[in-house]
Amino acid sequence: MNQYVVLDIETTGTHPLRSDIIEIGAVYVDNNEVKKTFNELICPNDEITSYITSITGITNEMVKDKRKIEEVLPEFIEFCQEVPLVGHNIILFDYPMLKAKAEKLKMTFEREVLDTLVISRKMLEALPSRRLGDLCLYYNISLEHAHRAYDDAFATYNLYEKLKNDFYHIDAGLFKPRAVKYELPKITPLTTKQKNYVLKLCKWHNLGEIEGLDELTKSEASRLIDKIISQYGRM
Repeated sequence: MNQYVVLDIETTGTHPLRSDIIEIGAVYVDNNEVKKTFNELICPNDEITSYITSITGITNEMVKDKRKIEEVLPEFIEFCQEVPLVGHNIILFDYPMLKAKAEKLKMTFEREVLDTLVISRKMLEALPSRRLGDLCLYYNISLEHAHRAYDDAFATYNLYEKLKNDFYHIDAGLFKPRAVKYELPKITPLTTKQKNYVLKLCKWHNLGEIEGLDELTKSEASRLIDKIISQYGRM
């Protein structure tokens, strides 16, 4: 690959539909040189839990004034152009997350991907762990701020170059980007019962109207109901 984008994202959870992206970091590589970078914190729809903060270091205070994914994702897709995407565990995590958000915004997001985790598992199977941090230790790659999107993306870029240098001549096919067949989990819209209950809760607690209520999924409506009850109580 002469041109590719190495990316990483941080999220509020692991489910493509129920979790929010809170950070995107990426480097655009052209002829083995980083030509441009992308680094954005994103304001989620739900609060960041203390557990996620403990992993990423990203707090609600850090993202409260940042832009929403609706603004950031189109810019990121433009940044990526049409080149292949590289990431560590990108097939099972980053790509499904980005694709889910893109489809929700009615945007097309289809890219070939290359996963450094897949390469590492095959070519470095003797190592006790193929997590990004452990691979960086193995290759003496600097990763000062682990679980921050840009730092992880840049470290993955260096990891990819190390893997390519060590193993491309052994199995060139591992380094060929491939299309990913990914179907989003079925989205079930909120039920009439849920909608009526939300409306009654809002009226009971004088919360006003909920913007975009009709667009919520069944799971999102359930989370909203739980959130209102936890903050204001039942009727």
